[in-house]
Amino acid sequence: MTAPIRTRFAPSPTGALHLGNARTAILNWLFARRHGGAFVLRLEDTDTERGVRDGEAMIHEALDWLGLRPDEGPREGGPFGPYRQSERGALHRERARELIESGRAFRCYCAPDELEARREAAIAAGEPTGRDARCRDLPADEARRYEAAGRTPAIRLRVASGPVAFDDFLKGTLAIDGDDLGDMVLVRSDGRPTYNFAVAVDDIAMEISHVIRGVGHLSNTPKQVLLYRAFGVEPPEFVHIPTVLAPGGGKLSKRRGAAGVLDYRERGFHPDAILNYLSLLSWSSEDGEEFLSRGALVERIDLDRLGAADSEVDEEKMAWLSGRHLRAEPPERLARRWAGQLDAERLGLTDADLRRAAEVFAKRTRLVTDASSEVEPIFRAPPLGGAAARQVLSAPEAGAAIRLARAAWEETAWRPEPLARTLRGAMREAGLPGRAFFPPVRVALTGQPHGPDLGEVAYALGRERTLERLDAAAPGAATEFDTSHGGHNNASNDASNDKETSV
Repeated sequence: MTAPIRTRFAPSPTGALHLGNARTAILNWLFARRHGGAFVLRLEDTDTERGVRDGEAMIHEALDWLGLRPDEGPREGGPFGPYRQSERGALHRERARELIESGRAFRCYCAPDELEARREAAIAAGEPTGRDARCRDLPADEARRYEAAGRTPAIRLRVASGPVAFDDFLKGTLAIDGDDLGDMVLVRSDGRPTYNFAVAVDDIAMEISHVIRGVGHLSNTPKQVLLYRAFGVEPPEFVHIPTVLAPGGGKLSKRRGAAGVLDYRERGFHPDAILNYLSLLSWSSEDGEEFLSRGALVERIDLDRLGAADSEVDEEKMAWLSGRHLRAEPPERLARRWAGQLDAERLGLTDADLRRAAEVFAKRTRLVTDASSEVEPIFRAPPLGGAAARQVLSAPEAGAAIRLARAAWEETAWRPEPLARTLRGAMREAGLPGRAFFPPVRVALTGQPHGPDLGEVAYALGRERTLERLDAAAPGAATEFDTSHGGHNNASNDASNDKETSV
């Protein structure tokens, strides 16, 4: 029987979750979902000096925004808890005792300054510095003298000379000599476990099947593999993914690649676009498709298609994907996203208004924050007193154009397509070119000479608001349309004028 897939994301709560960490979480989540497994969140929170206030909450907030809800974690609980490393000390001490009792580890009473002095001496003599075996086979009576003197030992793993080989999914079989690793410290003299010891013990206890993490952890892998072997446990599948670089190359930082995932939320990126983009920094779908829904990503994720090259962040592509994901959202859901960007009360917007606006204007946006620049000018009361508006409305044909538009729309089915079609019919009836007919109608509705398709504008505004604005603008239009300017048989009313113009 095949063991269940269990992946883990194990960040330190030392700051905002950046894109590189988020990419690691995404791949672990996708792979677990693809195989019906469990995605575990475990916080490596023992580095109290680097830990930040609310660091854990920031991690949860970023994962929640990306839609990466863990199956097990500090907040969710689960059968393999606790899920904070700082709360697992008893297990770490117990496993260290097991290694001492089995002879695979030993107590080292050397003080840090003594170890450093011997290390410097070895460097000066041109000798290897990896192994300091003075306490490896310390006689019991000497150990008792150290303890009587108040020395608290560290615990070290016995590491044999010779190659320590291990497999990585992307890089194949790698090896390092045991002498270069030395007898690794597992538990410091103050009782704190080292990073590699705690990670290996926790991964074993949580039955993690796949360790998918950044290539920066590759150097930790032989140390952890030695611990798996010391406990007589088969190591998990190690998958070390390439590095996410800042735009132009180099390390991600606050100035290059943003301080954290939530910065992209504040800037208006769609969360599914970040998920989509970061997943494709590591692998590619078989058909080369780049716009992939969450479900498609889960269905298609394939470790065999992982790449080994580092990738630079491309925010332009992220924005393009954000626009695609915004347009793919049901209007009701997108309207809820937009509601947080708009002053709906000041603009008099109802939920129905926002839904209609989302339905027709989503295609003009790439970021959620674009809603203010696309929607507010449409719903804001049209400023008809400005010079540009007065010029358009004072044209000889303006009054008739507005009244004909109103008459045409009064009984029209209120959808973008019939509204646009009916308006073009009114233009043909008037015998006017589009450049004369449409601008007065647009100014009456929005106060602006340019903008989206008028059928879409009217649809978004709604029937009542649209007709009210046309009525309000009509008295300010100069004169009735004089049929001598054109009619049904006007030669200027050709096919090219049977379209709205932006002039």
